[in-house]
Amino acid sequence: MGRALSNHLVIGVQWETLIGLEKEMAEIRSLARSRDASHFTVTDDGAGTRTVGLVSLHDATGATETAGKTTATARYALAAVLRTLVDGPNVAFMHPDPDDPARAVFVTLRDHRPELDLEIPASQLKHRLDQWTAEVEGPVKVAGVMRTDLPHADVILTLDDIAAAAVRDAAPETRIKPVRQSLPTRQLKIAAAVVALLAVVVGAAYGGWQWYESAQREKLAAANRVDPVEAYKKALTRALAAESFSTGASYARHLQRAVQQLPANAGGWRPASIDCKARTCEIAWQRLEGGTFDLLLSQRPHAQIVDLDHATEIVTLPEDEATTASTVVASLGAAKNEARTPTGTPSIEALEDDGDARVAPIPRNQFLRTAGARLQALGDYGMDIALTMPEPLVPAPPGAASRADVPPPISKGEWKMAGHLAFFDSVAGLMMRAGNMSLGELKIVIDDGKPVFSAQGTYYVH
Repeated sequence: MGRALSNHLVIGVQWETLIGLEKEMAEIRSLARSRDASHFTVTDDGAGTRTVGLVSLHDATGATETAGKTTATARYALAAVLRTLVDGPNVAFMHPDPDDPARAVFVTLRDHRPELDLEIPASQLKHRLDQWTAEVEGPVKVAGVMRTDLPHADVILTLDDIAAAAVRDAAPETRIKPVRQSLPTRQLKIAAAVVALLAVVVGAAYGGWQWYESAQREKLAAANRVDPVEAYKKALTRALAAESFSTGASYARHLQRAVQQLPANAGGWRPASIDCKARTCEIAWQRLEGGTFDLLLSQRPHAQIVDLDHATEIVTLPEDEATTASTVVASLGAAKNEARTPTGTPSIEALEDDGDARVAPIPRNQFLRTAGARLQALGDYGMDIALTMPEPLVPAPPGAASRADVPPPISKGEWKMAGHLAFFDSVAGLMMRAGNMSLGELKIVIDDGKPVFSAQGTYYVH
């Protein structure tokens, strides 16, 4: 849920790219329902990409009462106003929270589009800035107020400066608007009168029957006319619904950390291999000298004994929570509930949420210049890599490419990498480069020779 500041700015907005498979307001309403949002705003990066900001607010109009009169004051999205004030594709804005000195406002723009819009503890500000800067390809401008523990601000901006610019310019794309507006009473009365009139007309026997016959004929004629663009949109929607977009970079990072924290020795048994496909992982346990069934089952109660020296363990990751750190760790047994650091903090606190875990298609050249180039570098280091060129999920209708209502084609390809287990963290690092890659299968083999891993998945471009 977002928060409206006293100077008419709104923070904590969730920003998402509009795909354009349907009318813009219909897509916004669908996203608002799934995100439980009550208000929105839409920005344009100047290159045709539209980004919607969704937020849940009790009162986005800032209504105030003075001398018995209620005055509505507009609210503005801080991130949307920021992109009009700072000239640069990649911008990071930081400012102390005006209501809580222990917290800070952290807003970023990537390729002229709002991305992160967060309230975080002030102690985490430098870490989040360094992490985001490392993920961005290209120069970054830092805006906000100066602090001794942060890089020098390229543009000095305060929240009051941004609020003043928002009120002065009053740009429609920066204003927070309700997703749905209730109809005025007069319009409701007119609609009721029209419905009553239609009921009387339909009630007329002869006229109603003639209308029914005409409607049936028109319906039959319309059914025989198939719009190729509409058929393409429906087919593309069905194809996208069949793809898995939840096992992205954040999921891979949590899975990596969980696997790295598996015990090397569980009661005299060691993990010999780990095989993860989709949301199911199979762990093969190999007995060492001194290991017994009792010791293994006391630490891994879900293990299934195969023979005297081998056991297997099947772990299923829940579909709706598999991208959160707590679920991955609990499912794989990467850390015990009683494990603590010397300061008393849970030992899994490093497994913080990395943000939105869903995969989103990006331009093809952007993918090749980021993740594709990284994959080539890993191959130069001695790893086995493979990358297939993308193929359209649904072929575009022939002869309709010139129509303005044809959505851009979305394609997918396959990627693979394998090598020494020491490079295992390269999987999540590669996927975080572009945010359009999903992890479909992961295998780890730990035997008497060198430990190795292999990973493969899908990427999506448009």
